Amino acid sequence: MPLAPTEHRTIVTVDIADFTNDQRRAFHLSDVRDGMYAVLRRAFDGVGIDYEGCEKEDRGDGALILVPPTFPKSELADKLPERLLSEIRRFNSTRVPEARMKLRVAVHAGDIRKDDHGWIGVPVNVAFRILDAQDAKVALRHSESLLAIVVSDHFFTEVISQDPGTAPESYRQVEVMIKSFKGHAWLRLHGGETAGTSRHPPMAERDESVVLPLNPDEELKELHSWLIEIETPHLPMLVSRATGSAAPVRPFGSAWDAYLHVCDFNAGPDGVPPAVLFVQLVAQEVGGDAGVRLTDWVEQNARKLRRTSALEEHRETRLSIRAEPHLHLVFEIKQDPIDPDRCLLSSWRQDDPLDWPPKSGGIHELSMDDLEYRVDEVIIQAEGTWSDQAVPVTLEFMLTRQLLQLPIYSWRKEHGSGDPRPLVLDYNLIFRSLERMQSKHWHRAWRVRWDSMLENPAVERIHSVGASQPGDNPIDAVLSDSRWIGLVMDKPPSARPEPRTAPECLTAALRAGLPVILWHPTATSEDLRELVGRLAGGPGGVLDLPEQRKAAHLSSAADDLVRDLVVLWDDPTRTFVFDQPSSHPAGQ
Repeated sequence: MPLAPTEHRTIVTVDIADFTNDQRRAFHLSDVRDGMYAVLRRAFDGVGIDYEGCEKEDRGDGALILVPPTFPKSELADKLPERLLSEIRRFNSTRVPEARMKLRVAVHAGDIRKDDHGWIGVPVNVAFRILDAQDAKVALRHSESLLAIVVSDHFFTEVISQDPGTAPESYRQVEVMIKSFKGHAWLRLHGGETAGTSRHPPMAERDESVVLPLNPDEELKELHSWLIEIETPHLPMLVSRATGSAAPVRPFGSAWDAYLHVCDFNAGPDGVPPAVLFVQLVAQEVGGDAGVRLTDWVEQNARKLRRTSALEEHRETRLSIRAEPHLHLVFEIKQDPIDPDRCLLSSWRQDDPLDWPPKSGGIHELSMDDLEYRVDEVIIQAEGTWSDQAVPVTLEFMLTRQLLQLPIYSWRKEHGSGDPRPLVLDYNLIFRSLERMQSKHWHRAWRVRWDSMLENPAVERIHSVGASQPGDNPIDAVLSDSRWIGLVMDKPPSARPEPRTAPECLTAALRAGLPVILWHPTATSEDLRELVGRLAGGPGGVLDLPEQRKAAHLSSAADDLVRDLVVLWDDPTRTFVFDQPSSHPAGQ
């Protein structure tokens, strides 16, 4: 089939900046997209270009527009940017922040062809390459401007530089390195406001007007050479932390790929770009000479942005990832007060070891018989989200007193495979007291004992019920002694508090703030004390209990004494506010 003849066109490509921002909902996206076409139509018509007479192609969050050769290029370069800016301002003035827009517009010209599928040719490719210039994205993101005009080197030389009316001195040259394309383009920002004037930014306001005065050409080359060599299993976590987004993050081949992804996110209220925060987190992660170079880059850009103090606050609050970070998947299980065969299951998934509390996964009402299978479904879903993270996971179960005897240690996952796998093989399983979590008047004592345990986790600080004690004092009085950080019970706790004529060990331990409580369904007190001494007798003392219990359970020498040991391990630094709205409320 012979090629169609070439036709000369002025090529205009358009992209909505930050179109996929997490703050936009579906109706915002639809409004912004419709708004882009309304802005383009009015702007083109306003400068004398018949918009309906132009060839157009939709590109999702952008468009390709071909201007007939009869319309002068110099007139387009002179009038179209200001008309676009005016229409963007009009649109944004009537929209909520999530539905406001910024546009990047690229202009080129050349001979192209049309086939059965659309317009093709090198000039079209060039127009889309310069539209995606990283310098243009960064400059628009870190300014109050509403419009970035990017013109090809050819268009600038042949049209703009020849006409003083198009303000050629307001353009600056930028380097473009997109896929196989390497070249230069010319960038001009429109719509930056001066201090004191009213503004309508597309997303969250910043505390003052800031324009990023980078020298992107050389700086990005240098940064690229550093980041392209860095690989770490924590990249998805670093990206989520820098952007503040809880959305699943795609895999990245290198820190440079992750940096380019983060560049699509706007700065928060403090004005520190997520891209700068990401580089700082990478610097903390890798350390050494590479960390020093990256930190110098971060500090240089923070000074340019006048955000040194804000960055320092981030450094103090956003700690580096620990050598052995843990993620937590937390379940709350409450028995139905009317029907004991039914329960309510809530869950929270942590995607960053430093983020707490994690977002809720919703509430599910179900039968007790289905509980293990529903927990399995939540775990499988969480594992899909964590697929790119190389981080251990702890499963925590917040249980009411009535449910502390659930056989969770024998639960399995992947029931749908036909060959379910025990949870204990892949996770630390932790029991927590829902009663204490909801009793705020117990929390101060709880925190005091927890801090005391961190300072001195000696196994000798675990009190055993049934061991000799002077005067046979009531358990409340015994546990009020600040030396105790844990309790070994001589029998499992009852479903309801026992009459006050007998010592009520569990309630006494919870009230006293003891963070570690252990029991066993069948073991004698002597055997149980010996087992706890063996598990917590190492250098880490009581702090090693969860890991040592799991290791002993997986040992070939494991017996029922180890397998059935229940460890209630309550960390007061990870509490919940249960009346907060769920991020996925329709779970029932």
